[in-house]
This record gives sequence, C-alpha cells and structure tokens, in this order.
Amino acid sequence: MMTPQQIEYVLAVAEERSFSKAAKRLFVTQPSLSKFIINLENSLGVMLFDRSSSPITITEAGNIFIETANRMKALEEDMSLKLSDLVGMRNGTLKIGTSTFYSANMLTKTVVQFHKRYPDIQISIYEDSSGNLEELISRGELDIIIGNSVVDNELYNAEELCDERMYLAVPYDREVNKSLTDFAFSANDIKTNSEKLFMNKFVSLDTFKNERFIFYNNTDYRCQIAKKICRNAGFTPFVAFRSNSIETIFSFVRQGIGAAFVPDTYVKFVDMSNHPVYYAIDNFEPEGNIKLIYKKNKYLSRAAVEFCNILRALIGMGTWK
Repeated sequence: MMTPQQIEYVLAVAEERSFSKAAKRLFVTQPSLSKFIINLENSLGVMLFDRSSSPITITEAGNIFIETANRMKALEEDMSLKLSDLVGMRNGTLKIGTSTFYSANMLTKTVVQFHKRYPDIQISIYEDSSGNLEELISRGELDIIIGNSVVDNELYNAEELCDERMYLAVPYDREVNKSLTDFAFSANDIKTNSEKLFMNKFVSLDTFKNERFIFYNNTDYRCQIAKKICRNAGFTPFVAFRSNSIETIFSFVRQGIGAAFVPDTYVKFVDMSNHPVYYAIDNFEPEGNIKLIYKKNKYLSRAAVEFCNILRALIGMGTWK
C-alpha cells in the first residue's frame, strides 16, 4: 500500500528529474530524500530511477509505480471533492487555468458573481501558456481551463463558449496603409460590429510580405497557424519578435515594430485610444473558439459546475461581446 508521502516524494522526483530540485520543492534535504527513495526501492525490490544519467531517468518499474500513484492521487482528490459537495459547498477549492488576458478582462464578472454566491470556496487562477496549462490539468492540478487550446478529444471535453476572430494588426504609420483605406478596419468597427465589418473586404496577405512580423512563440499553436497562412500566401515572414503574451505582442505593434495577428476579443476589451490598422486576410479562416476544457472520466466538483454555469449565462447575456 502506497503512503501519501511515498506518492508525493516519488512524483516530485519524477517531475523534476533531479533529487536536488525535488528536495527544494518538498522543503527537505537532498540526502534525506535520497535515503527515503532508496529505502522505498529496497522495500519494493526494484529500482524506480536510473541515476547513471543526468537528468535522471525513470525505470520501467518506476513508470508502473508513477502510473499507479497518479491513479491513487486522482481517486483521493475525487473523494475529497465529493465529500466537499456533501457539505453544501461550505468549503473547497476551485482551480482555473487561463491566460493573463482572459483572467484580467473576461473572467472578472464570473469570478465576482461566483464569490458572492459561494464565499467559502477558495478560487485559484493559474495564468500561463496553453502548453503549461495542459500539463497542469493532465496532472490533476487544475479543474478547468478557459482558453483556445487544441486538445485531445479522447482525454478532454472541450465546450465552445464563443467565437474569436483574428485580424492582421499593422502599425498605423506604414506606407502600405495609404493604398488600402477601403479595406482597413478601425478598432471602433470591431468593437461595435459595424456594417463595414461584414462587407467581406479581404486583403491578400502577400501585400504585407515585406513587413516585419511579431509571432507567438513556436510552442503556441497560433504560431503554427500564422506560419501556414504565410506559406500559403507564397512567402516566408521575417519574424522580428516572439512572445507568449498578447499584451506584449499588441504593444510591439502599437510601437511600430511589426504586424501581428490579433484576436477581436483583445481589441474589444483593451482600454486605449492609440490603435493600429486592422485587416481581414483573404484565403484565411480567421475564426477560433474560446473553450471550456476539462478532463473526461474525472469528477467535476459542484463548485466547478456552478462556476461553468455562471460563465455560460454571462456569455449568453453578451458579457464577452
């Protein structure tokens, strides 16, 4: 029978691939952690970790132990959630993963309403990149993700909450804008869903082939989409800067560093007067979806269910539009 301490210590070493890093994370000394793992290995009669390489690797026996430990950890968490639900949501936690932008601009009303109804539930919001959030939810460290990740449908439920349309944002002072006035959209067009927005005036992306671009980092799926549409337009973009932050990317566009693909949600929620020029791009499907993501076959707490219900209701009322 695994003890909670054995599960915690082995998983920490497996995730860090280092006894010293795991010891710091666990607030124990490295010698005591090493001795603990050695004693566990001796009692099991197998080696869990191969220490001959750096970083250390997990043995076949170690993988079996870790797989079982994760299942036991998930079962314990499910039990805690169910017991918490029995006492009428008078305690418990809700762990939400999302981007910094969505957290600051699009979840505020939902969080406020939820807290008013259930003041004893502790809410933790983890703001990180899509890849890191997916890793956290796969380990059971998040209840839900709100974002635009592309996830494995066999492992996750991904419920579409609302559309998100991408536009090419070009610095206001660019010479190319002078010949494209009939195709340009203002921030106000996007914020008010003006009639001009739906007149299907598209610009070919190769019009901007000599422009410097600002992309998301390579690990973000939006970077791969941007690369693909540039290839389809017949050119390889010069990428001047990369960032995982839409706030940073948008700031660089406003400073005249380069052009970037920007979601309409950001244009609608950002509070500033100095905007770039926006274009709808031809031969590009610029639609995306903001999704509610949670693991299949995992108990979703009543707190998580109630939060999702409040979120859906507010979106239906136009909070995100």
